[in-house]
Amino acid sequence: MLYLNVAAFVILFSSFRLVETSGVIRTNPITHSFIQDESFALCDGQKGFIRCTKGTQIQILSANYGRTDEHVCPTGKIKTRTCHSKWSGIKTKWNCNGYTTCHLHAAVQHFGDPCPNYSKYLEVTYRCVKDPNAISHGRIIAFNAYVTKTLHLKKDTPVNVVYDGVYINHGNGYNKHTGVFKAPSDGLYLFSWSSFVAPGKTFVGELLLNGQRKGRGNCNNEGSTVYTNCSNTFPLVLRAGDKVYIRTTYANYLHATWSSFSGLKV
Repeated sequence: MLYLNVAAFVILFSSFRLVETSGVIRTNPITHSFIQDESFALCDGQKGFIRCTKGTQIQILSANYGRTDEHVCPTGKIKTRTCHSKWSGIKTKWNCNGYTTCHLHAAVQHFGDPCPNYSKYLEVTYRCVKDPNAISHGRIIAFNAYVTKTLHLKKDTPVNVVYDGVYINHGNGYNKHTGVFKAPSDGLYLFSWSSFVAPGKTFVGELLLNGQRKGRGNCNNEGSTVYTNCSNTFPLVLRAGDKVYIRTTYANYLHATWSSFSGLKV
């Protein structure tokens, strides 16, 4: 069930109808006989919020900031149907999944600008769920960890990197003592790591899934006189219990605080 501030939520899909309920506007897809999955759009710059009641929680099914329909929010330059922000789904799930209320703002500063000069909108499909399995499927799983002390390593001795400082660890999948992320549930995950390396030093590493290489990152700074920062991102489809971590292949340095390892379930 979706509740939005009437003043803030003005333009809707033409395939939706407005339903007045206790002084607020609720949007329902006409195609659904039973209110289950709900969708809405916020025009660029508009704000709104989702609220689930009666012991239910929000589960975002999809979200896109961009433009795929010229009839939605038809103001400005609208002749494109292939405008998608690659981060809008991830960020909306991050902000909303597992909560009873979620505030949203359709704006470039939150989702980036996937199609400059075109008019954009935020389109969201969600449901309110009670079932524990549905909640766990949609609950936030994400971590962001960093090294608290600069690492001085032996180049030819591979080691598992332990990012022992933790900013966030939703779902408790990451172990700061071992540097290993253990997937709490099946799904598509996105992992990234950032390496800050001193002049004349190097950090070449690999992303491992259950001991098998799934990605590599080269931050060789041996010929430089300045610090450098390198980052790598890889998607992985995981089963519950799968283990993901970073191991060096040719590295002798990793700077504290600035070097990080993160992941999230998409």
